Amino acid sequence: MEAEWHYDNAYANARKFKKFAGNHPREYESLFANLEKIVRLLQGGQKIGGFQVGFFRSEGEGVYRVGQTGVPGAKESRLYIYFYEQDRICYVLNIGDKDSQSDDINEAKQAASQIKAATTQKKDEHKI
Repeated sequence: MEAEWHYDNAYANARKFKKFAGNHPREYESLFANLEKIVRLLQGGQKIGGFQVGFFRSEGEGVYRVGQTGVPGAKESRLYIYFYEQDRICYVLNIGDKDSQSDDINEAKQAASQIKAATTQKKDEHKI
C-alpha cells in the first residue's frame, strides 16, 4: 500500500488565508473540500494529470489551481497548490479570487520554484 498524501502550508501566507476565510467562508470551505477530492483521487492511485475534474487545472510550472464549486452567488475563488509526488506532499501555496488571479499565480509559481530548489538540494545531500 502506498504512503498517505500529506499537506504542507509552510509556503502559504497565513494572514492572507485567515483574511480570505473571514471574508469568504463558504468559498474557503468549498476550496478545501475540492482539494480533499483531488487528494482522494491521488490516494486512490490516480496520477496528476491522469484525471479531469472541472475545478482542477494546471497553471504551469507545477502549480495547480483548485476552484470552488456548489456555492450559489460565490466570489470566484482559487486555491493554488504544488504536488511533490516523490514524498507525496501537497503544498498549499496561495488563495485568492478572480481580481488577484495574476498576482496569486505568480506568487504560487515563486513558492513552487523555492520548493523545487529545496527538494533538489535535499536529494543532492542524500547522494553524498
